[in-house]
Amino acid sequence: RLAQTALRACPASGGTVLLDEHLPAALVVSSPALGTALADRVLGPLLRLDPSDRDLLLDTLAVWLDCEGSAQRAGARLYCHRNTVLNRLRRCEQLTGRSLTRPADVVEFTLALTARRLLRD
Repeated sequence: RLAQTALRACPASGGTVLLDEHLPAALVVSSPALGTALADRVLGPLLRLDPSDRDLLLDTLAVWLDCEGSAQRAGARLYCHRNTVLNRLRRCEQLTGRSLTRPADVVEFTLALTARRLLRD
């Protein structure tokens, strides 16, 4: 069962996954229905936007999280100014009613983005 979970947690690009190093992703894929429900609940307002707006905000949020909350580094990766990153993140907060300064909300965003990435058809 753990091997199947690790396989589902593998990135689309392939590679080797050590389950112990990807426990949040394993949590999401071990219960796809709950993962999908979490993504819908947390990201729902963003998912209902026009595709270009939706993708821009979701990409910004994912990159910012990947950059450990650094707007400066996220801006460099996204080829935009850090203030642009901050404005996009503020819009994510306004639309979802969640705050990127509350650890529980950051965990929900992270798991919801992971679920969206791993559980797509």
